[in-house]
Amino acid sequence: MSLFLRTLLILTLPVMLCAAELHAPPWEKPGAVIRLGESLYRENCAVCHDIDKDQKSTRKIGPSLNHLFKKPRLPLSKGRPSRDYVKVRIQYGGQVMPAFMKRINEEQIAALLVYLESK
Repeated sequence: MSLFLRTLLILTLPVMLCAAELHAPPWEKPGAVIRLGESLYRENCAVCHDIDKDQKSTRKIGPSLNHLFKKPRLPLSKGRPSRDYVKVRIQYGGQVMPAFMKRINEEQIAALLVYLESK
């Protein structure tokens, strides 16, 4: 490889990497996973679950998801909050909760869990 080509590559590589980051899909940018999870929450969960109110002040059908992963027990099942348990509830539903596995995929469920953990 000639000296000119090497120099050109060395000079343009950082520019190409920066351009690749600018044009990265939204779910690969920092904070985008939480924004995606928030969007999914608003579209699928907010109708039945509060996220900014505690259980005592919610007036929705489902339990409040406020600080869900920070609590020692889940609101209805009284089990320990875990990603696996909440993921199964999202996928397969519960007594009143519908199943969402045909509406949202694995990656979207993961983003939703990240959002719930951030609250």
